[in-house]
Amino acid sequence: MNKKTIAIIIEVIPILSAIASFILIVIPYGSGLISHLTPILVFLSLFGFVFFFIGKKLCKGDKIVKILGILDLLSTAYVLALYIVAIFVFGL
Repeated sequence: MNKKTIAIIIEVIPILSAIASFILIVIPYGSGLISHLTPILVFLSLFGFVFFFIGKKLCKGDKIVKILGILDLLSTAYVLALYIVAIFVFGL
Protein backbone atom coordinates (compact mmCIF):
# COMPACT_ATOMS: atom_id res chain seq x y z
CA MET A 1 0.00 0.00 0.00
CA ASN A 2 1.26 3.44 -0.79
CA LYS A 3 1.30 6.45 1.51
CA LYS A 4 -1.81 8.01 -0.03
CA THR A 5 -3.96 4.94 0.69
CA ILE A 6 -2.67 4.68 4.25
CA ALA A 7 -3.30 8.40 4.82
CA ILE A 8 -6.87 8.11 3.52
CA ILE A 9 -7.60 5.09 5.74
CA ILE A 10 -6.16 6.89 8.77
CA GLU A 11 -8.16 10.03 7.99
CA VAL A 12 -11.47 8.13 7.67
CA ILE A 13 -11.26 6.46 11.12
CA PRO A 14 -12.31 9.50 13.23
CA ILE A 15 -14.98 10.54 10.75
CA LEU A 16 -16.69 7.15 10.87
CA SER A 17 -16.22 7.02 14.64
CA ALA A 18 -17.96 10.38 15.07
CA ILE A 19 -20.90 9.28 12.94
CA ALA A 20 -21.20 5.92 14.70
CA SER A 21 -20.93 7.47 18.17
CA PHE A 22 -23.66 9.99 17.34
CA ILE A 23 -25.94 7.20 16.14
CA LEU A 24 -25.25 5.10 19.23
CA ILE A 25 -25.88 8.05 21.54
CA VAL A 26 -29.17 8.99 19.86
CA ILE A 27 -30.78 5.55 19.55
CA PRO A 28 -33.00 4.64 22.49
CA TYR A 29 -31.81 1.03 22.64
CA GLY A 30 -28.90 0.53 25.02
CA SER A 31 -27.27 -2.84 25.55
CA GLY A 32 -24.05 -3.77 27.26
CA LEU A 33 -22.14 -3.81 24.00
CA ILE A 34 -23.38 -0.37 22.98
CA SER A 35 -22.52 1.12 26.36
CA HIS A 36 -18.94 -0.19 26.00
CA LEU A 37 -18.56 0.69 22.33
CA THR A 38 -19.74 4.31 22.53
CA PRO A 39 -16.84 5.63 24.70
CA ILE A 40 -14.30 3.94 22.42
CA LEU A 41 -15.81 5.60 19.35
CA VAL A 42 -15.99 8.97 21.10
CA PHE A 43 -12.32 8.60 22.10
CA LEU A 44 -11.33 7.89 18.49
CA SER A 45 -13.36 10.88 17.33
CA LEU A 46 -11.77 13.12 19.95
CA PHE A 47 -8.31 12.41 18.61
CA GLY A 48 -9.24 13.40 15.06
CA PHE A 49 -6.66 16.18 15.18
CA VAL A 50 -3.92 13.59 15.73
CA PHE A 51 -5.09 11.65 12.69
CA PHE A 52 -5.15 14.97 10.81
CA PHE A 53 -1.46 15.59 11.51
CA ILE A 54 -0.51 12.00 10.70
CA GLY A 55 -2.35 12.14 7.39
CA LYS A 56 -0.88 15.54 6.58
CA LYS A 57 2.62 14.26 7.24
CA LEU A 58 2.14 11.15 5.11
CA CYS A 59 0.60 12.85 2.09
CA LYS A 60 1.19 16.60 2.07
CA GLY A 61 -0.23 17.94 -1.17
CA ASP A 62 -3.15 15.63 -1.86
CA LYS A 63 -6.57 17.27 -2.09
CA ILE A 64 -8.63 14.41 -0.65
CA VAL A 65 -6.34 14.18 2.39
CA LYS A 66 -6.88 17.91 3.01
CA ILE A 67 -10.66 17.51 2.80
CA LEU A 68 -10.62 14.49 5.10
CA GLY A 69 -8.32 16.41 7.45
CA ILE A 70 -10.91 19.16 7.75
CA LEU A 71 -13.54 16.53 8.53
CA ASP A 72 -11.18 15.08 11.16
CA LEU A 73 -11.00 18.45 12.84
CA LEU A 74 -14.79 18.69 12.69
CA SER A 75 -15.06 15.30 14.40
CA THR A 76 -12.92 16.65 17.24
CA ALA A 77 -15.11 19.76 17.41
CA TYR A 78 -18.20 17.50 17.54
CA VAL A 79 -16.90 15.65 20.60
CA LEU A 80 -15.91 18.86 22.35
CA ALA A 81 -19.35 20.34 21.66
CA LEU A 82 -20.95 17.13 22.93
CA TYR A 83 -19.08 17.43 26.23
CA ILE A 84 -19.87 21.15 26.54
CA VAL A 85 -23.57 20.45 26.05
CA ALA A 86 -23.39 17.62 28.61
CA ILE A 87 -21.77 19.95 31.14
CA PHE A 88 -24.50 22.55 30.66
CA VAL A 89 -27.30 19.99 30.78
CA PHE A 90 -26.11 18.15 33.86
CA GLY A 91 -24.61 21.21 35.55
CA LEU A 92 -21.32 19.62 36.50
